Amino acid sequence: MGENTIKMVNEARWADGQRVRNRLDDITYDPMRSQEEFVMRLMRENEKSDYGRQYGFEHIRNLDEFRKSLPLTSYDDYAPYISRVMNGERNVLTAYLTENISCLPDGKVIPQSRWGVQVCYDYGFCAGFYIAANYGYLTEGKTLNLLSSKVERRSSGLTVGNLLGRLLVKREFDNERVYAIPLDVADASDKEEILHLQALYALSQRDISLAICKKYENLLKLLRYIEKTWPRLAEEIESGSSVVEANAVRANAIREMMEDHHIGTQLLTSLWPNLRCVMVYDVDQLSASFELLRTYCGSSVHFIFMGITSSLGIFSTAINLDDPQTVLIPDGMFYEFKPKEAPIGQGRNLLTLDQLEIGRSYELVITTLSGFYRYQTQKTFLVVGRYHDTPTVLIDKD
Repeated sequence: MGENTIKMVNEARWADGQRVRNRLDDITYDPMRSQEEFVMRLMRENEKSDYGRQYGFEHIRNLDEFRKSLPLTSYDDYAPYISRVMNGERNVLTAYLTENISCLPDGKVIPQSRWGVQVCYDYGFCAGFYIAANYGYLTEGKTLNLLSSKVERRSSGLTVGNLLGRLLVKREFDNERVYAIPLDVADASDKEEILHLQALYALSQRDISLAICKKYENLLKLLRYIEKTWPRLAEEIESGSSVVEANAVRANAIREMMEDHHIGTQLLTSLWPNLRCVMVYDVDQLSASFELLRTYCGSSVHFIFMGITSSLGIFSTAINLDDPQTVLIPDGMFYEFKPKEAPIGQGRNLLTLDQLEIGRSYELVITTLSGFYRYQTQKTFLVVGRYHDTPTVLIDKD
């Protein structure tokens, strides 16, 4: 595959990213306008759903009426509705088509609508591509993809799997062109085999310009695995296999690099000289191991912290390079906030995003495009600043 094809795909990513960033720049100047428009659109378009009929969506005319008419909710409130969605019923929680189902380790099942998935793709992928391209890091190189892409596609078009995996496969015509690691690697039998295949595919290619991972530990684990097993990996690349084509030149280059390499020192740009940017999704904890990853990456590699996400959707999105604070998304979901120290009561003391104070922590309540209304997330955010007139946040670790 020629470099021109990858360049064309990355230029399309850049165009998508520019569109999303332009929208974000516009709506963050007057976030409450977008918040009210979001809620009223939900009421109009979902009034004939079972949930909409139960709570009288057709009679809700403004944001205050919405907050007075709908109760605060938890997962147990949705369990009967979600069972019906899983059985193929339509117009249950929302009139929007369900596109993906996430099954969590604790037994919870989270449906995402087509519009909910699209918002996550826009602000979870395209927004990052914009930042990478703006700094010149989205080039002709491939993308080193370390997200788990294991999703089951059903005949109805519904997918079952984690949300980030669904986003990774959303533009299927791009996959074979731009990703260094084939998506079906996620179907390997065990974690060790997956790690080996990831390392083998990644090492066999020199021209990689961007990495994507859920947790920064994923990239750290890959680099440490390469340190331990590079002789075997180089041998497989030299001889070729059913997985990679024989490439003696690349194998010898790997041997030369690794023979001079000291454990725990800069490695990333030695293996992939054009890799200058890493997109990371799970930024709940930036622990001491992150500094170790920085050592492996060297000073020329930058990070895009892609926002706060969960199976419910994306809560915030990246705005700057190397900056862990991210901005709330006014047109992605409706936010309400309980001051950390306050009792939640009936929800009458909840704040909207224009009422938040910098330096204070708040528990998050959300209304989404996937049928969760005034849902208590149990997540606590620390407000650290503003982007235009919209709060920027970090996960509160206390």
